[in-house]
Amino acid sequence: MITLHEDIERCMDAGWSDGLPVIPPYGTLVDAMVAEMGWAPTDIVGELKDVDMEVRAEQLGAAAVMAGCLPSYGRVLRALSLALLAPEHNLSGTEVTTGGASTLVVVSGPVVGELGFAHGANALGANARGNATVGRFAAMVRHFCGRVGGTLDQHGTIGHPGRLSFCIAEHPDTLWPAFHTQRGLEAGASAVSIFATEGPISVNNHYATDGALILETIADTLSHLGSTSYYWRMAGYLIVLPPEHMRLVAASFSRAEARRFLHERAVRSTDELQRIGRLPASPRPDAKVEPGAPRSPVDREDRFVFIESGAEGGKFSAVIPEWVASVPVTRSIQS
Repeated sequence: MITLHEDIERCMDAGWSDGLPVIPPYGTLVDAMVAEMGWAPTDIVGELKDVDMEVRAEQLGAAAVMAGCLPSYGRVLRALSLALLAPEHNLSGTEVTTGGASTLVVVSGPVVGELGFAHGANALGANARGNATVGRFAAMVRHFCGRVGGTLDQHGTIGHPGRLSFCIAEHPDTLWPAFHTQRGLEAGASAVSIFATEGPISVNNHYATDGALILETIADTLSHLGSTSYYWRMAGYLIVLPPEHMRLVAASFSRAEARRFLHERAVRSTDELQRIGRLPASPRPDAKVEPGAPRSPVDREDRFVFIESGAEGGKFSAVIPEWVASVPVTRSIQS
């Protein structure tokens, strides 16, 4: 008789893994997961055009089982699957870029409390089951659905630890309107959003007593010389505000005002960017490089989005840069 341990090892040997042990995708488990996701096993959910492949619900269900998701996460996984397979997200590009981008999952709204997603301490690396397995599912979908045998290819010059799992949940009660209102949904909705991102950059300011000083510190982090998007400026930034920084900022700024403040101050000298090699000496016209002018890494202030997440006890924030060749996608989660 083949044991569970042997089946786990067979999955690992077949490449059906991200490097960690998986739950074998037994048919009964997959069928139950697919049913909770609201599909029949053979339903075509989307396609991966780069490999000329239609993605069936049973493949997504198998990835969810292997990642360790509970069937009760089905409604989240359904919305997440639809977001992942949206062409504008460029799931395949996220996998192969040398920049080492990862798919970041953001869960917001009442579903955070209903399903127990972590949104306090360790919010950016939460190991609560919901965060860890839903984030892992997002990372596994491309590999399991788009490869014969699910073999995991490795890309990225230095990579990104979030390629195992990267899922952030917003506090159910927020000072500004819920995260997904920035993505066009009503405040009372539940939503899942995905971004292709680099890793988070910590922002430390323990002694400021005014929100403007917190935002100045964040602006400096946004505009560091190594920031990826200075040339094309097509990407954005997710700014994570834990409670102690959030209270200071919200006391003086609306979200729109904070966004405008950052856009005005997160700039570097164009000439300095060219001197150091971050901009070419002869840029293309569509990059809109103006010699002598200050340059922001984004071309519009709405490319800055905010999420309220994290714990009391430390005056930190975080900046998460988006990858330039992907568009964020948001889908509502049905009750």
